[in-house]
Amino acid sequence: MVGRTERLFSRGQRALSARDYAGAETSFRAALAGTPHDPHLHRYLADALVEQDRFAEAERELATAIELAPASFVVHLHHAILLLDAGEPARARAPAAAAATRAPGNRLVAGYVELVAWAADGGAPPSRLVELAGELPESFGARALLQLAAVTLETRGPRALADVLEPPPEPLGLPLGLWLGALRHRDGLRYAEALLRRERFDDAACVIAAKPALLRDARAHALLERARRGALRAVEGALAGAGGRGRGTLLLSRYDIENDLGDEDAVARTLAEWRDLYMAAGAPRRERHLAAAVLRRLAAVEVGRGRYKDALDLCAASRAARDDRETAGVEALARVGLGERRAARRAFAEFLTNALFRVDMCLAAAAPRSSA
Repeated sequence: MVGRTERLFSRGQRALSARDYAGAETSFRAALAGTPHDPHLHRYLADALVEQDRFAEAERELATAIELAPASFVVHLHHAILLLDAGEPARARAPAAAAATRAPGNRLVAGYVELVAWAADGGAPPSRLVELAGELPESFGARALLQLAAVTLETRGPRALADVLEPPPEPLGLPLGLWLGALRHRDGLRYAEALLRRERFDDAACVIAAKPALLRDARAHALLERARRGALRAVEGALAGAGGRGRGTLLLSRYDIENDLGDEDAVARTLAEWRDLYMAAGAPRRERHLAAAVLRRLAAVEVGRGRYKDALDLCAASRAARDDRETAGVEALARVGLGERRAARRAFAEFLTNALFRVDMCLAAAAPRSSA
C-alpha cells in the first residue's frame, strides 16, 4: 500500500478503533477501489461490516481475502471469528482448523480452536482453553466471557449469570488480635463459639471465614450463620438511632452482612436506602465513587432477577456518578440476558481493558459447575 491507499487504510483503522464502523467501511471501500487485490483491505472491510451485523457481506469479503491469500492463517482465523460472532460455531470449525494447519504453533489460533469447539459442543470450558485464556488479548477474553455468560444463563439461569464475573473467594487473613487468640485454641470452631458467647459476632464470623478448612466441619455453617445474624442485629440496633453520614456508613455495613448471607432482596433494599440517602443529601461529590459502586451492585441484583433493562438503566446511572470499568462488566451480563451478543462482547472488552481480571481463573472456576 502506498500513497492515497495507505492514507485511506490508516483512516479506516482509526475509525474502527473509534467504533465508527460506517466511516471505517467508507475508507476501506475507497482504498479497495484503487487496490482491489489486497487481501488485508478485504479483511479489514469485513471487520467493519461484522460490527454492523452485516455478516453475509462480511463473509463475502473474507472469501475474497482467502482467494487472494489462501496460505495466510490470518484470513482463515478471521473467517472463524466472524462465524463465531454470528452465532454459527459449527461452521467456524473448518476455518479455525485451516488457520491451525497454517500456523500450528500460534497460541491465539489454538485458543480460538478451543473456543469454537466449546461454543459448538457446549458443556464445561475445555482445559486447554482455560490454560490459554490467561495470556491471550482482551478481544479473545471478551469472546470467552460471552460464551461463559451465555452457557451460564442457558443452564443455570439469571441468578448464576449475575455471578459470572465474581472472583473466586480468597481466604481472609486474621487481624493480629484474633490470630493470637486462635493460637490459644486447638479447635477453631470452639474459639468462634467463645467469641459468640461474648457477642463478638464480627470476630466470630471472621475466624470461621478466614480458614477454609473449618468450613468442612459440619458445625461451621450453622455457627457462621449465627455469627452473621448476630452482627446484623447489632448493626440494625445501631441504625435505629443513626442519621446523616453515620447512617450511610451503617447501611454499607449492613449490606456487607446481607451480601455474605446471600439475601439479595435485603441487599437491594439496603442499597436502595443508601441511594435515597445520597440523593437526599444532594449527591455529594465526595461520595460519587460509592454511589457508582452501589448503583452497579443494584444493577447486578436486577441481572440476577432477570430484569435486564432495569439493570442497564442502573448501569447508566452508575456511569453518570463515575464511569468505572467494572460497570461495563455488569452491562455486558445484562446485554447477554437481552440477547444482544455484539453489544455484550464490546462491553466485556471494555471491562477487560487494562484490567487485572483473570479470564482463565473465571473459566477454571466455572468448569466444575458446568460439568456437574
